[in-house]
Amino acid sequence: MKINILQIYKQINKRREERLYEAEPIGSAIKFKRKEMNMTLEESSEGICSVSYLSKLENNLIIPGSRFIEQLKKRFDLTDTTGADYEHYVSHLNVVIDSMINESDSLDEIVLEYDKRNDYQAFLIRLGVYTIKKDYDEASKHFWDIRSLIPNLNDKELSLLLICLSDILFSQQQYGDASKVLACIPSTNKLDSRLVMLFMKNKLLNAFRMHKIADILNLYTEYVSILIESQHYHFLQDIRSEYILFQSMYQDPNEIKQKLMKMNHTSEIEQNYTLAQAYFNYQQYDEVMKYTSPYYKKCSKFLIIHLIALDYMKKEDAINQVLDEVNQMTDLNQTAKLIITHLKHKYNMDKLRLLNYLRREILGIKALTDDYQVLDYLMHDTQHLFSEHQHYKEAVQVVKKFLPKLKMLKRAEQQRNTED
Repeated sequence: MKINILQIYKQINKRREERLYEAEPIGSAIKFKRKEMNMTLEESSEGICSVSYLSKLENNLIIPGSRFIEQLKKRFDLTDTTGADYEHYVSHLNVVIDSMINESDSLDEIVLEYDKRNDYQAFLIRLGVYTIKKDYDEASKHFWDIRSLIPNLNDKELSLLLICLSDILFSQQQYGDASKVLACIPSTNKLDSRLVMLFMKNKLLNAFRMHKIADILNLYTEYVSILIESQHYHFLQDIRSEYILFQSMYQDPNEIKQKLMKMNHTSEIEQNYTLAQAYFNYQQYDEVMKYTSPYYKKCSKFLIIHLIALDYMKKEDAINQVLDEVNQMTDLNQTAKLIITHLKHKYNMDKLRLLNYLRREILGIKALTDDYQVLDYLMHDTQHLFSEHQHYKEAVQVVKKFLPKLKMLKRAEQQRNTED
């Protein structure tokens, strides 16, 4: 699913200007059903009410009266929405937020209760549940259903939606877009402390991936203090592991080893990945092989660093062997696919195809990745390949394209408050 960030901005600005917050699900249910049935406002309101009335009802500009509601429900077959209880819904919303904090996915009964409904409450509950389950394909579908209803959400609902959306984007390695989405969350001094905690966690995770050092320095200590005070030790352990992984980009591998020895809760696979990163950044690629070889066939993040290290070691035969092996992998992420495509062209295509690929895919307008390490590798390798084939002008263009992106990833974005 391609998320249009500008469309989200537009919807949030409309929300801020018009304050169309919805306390009942009937308006959004009618709007969704009408669009699902491909009916115009004129067709939907014919014989029941005016077009203007239906439009205002859908956008929560009027309080629905009993005169037309029953006829509209009958036209759109909305019997499942008639018994909606707002307080009941709010309690379920709180259960979803608590489950995000406690990392529990025992929410099947709640999903069943909203399964037959097509209103903003049902969409948001299902979006939250499938995000918790890490079923991001299903979560994306429910975001798609609710995106046009953003102006009708209150602060709590909007914040939960944007946190879920940032999780979806993070899973797709779209760290820049995930950060932009989080910047749209209403001022955190107005929010439930649980949502503030989730917001800070997601912002830090994106900052780690993009090497946004200013964000890390601003947030990490505060977030750790909040976790200790609230006794959310599982989040504390996770964020400390992420922080050590970030430090592995800059510190001696032996220092990282010492820190990992004190992190008994960190799994062996995560420790090995952190050490692989540490040795990679110290250019000790033989050591990288020791830590990535057991895992690269099963995990995209190991595969990425494994292939780049082999390339730096100029191990063409080993690279081609790995490229043959990964054809059997079915769960490659987008960044891994990008590296595989790059190396296939580099080692298995003729000069003309290689240059066409570099111009089209690397120098083209296509967005590559928000992974700082991968972007840095692609910049230097593409520059080298153009220079090797005596295309010096395009080698310079590569640097001009990539350097602003690399600088942007490191720069902390100012939070974009959506409320006055």
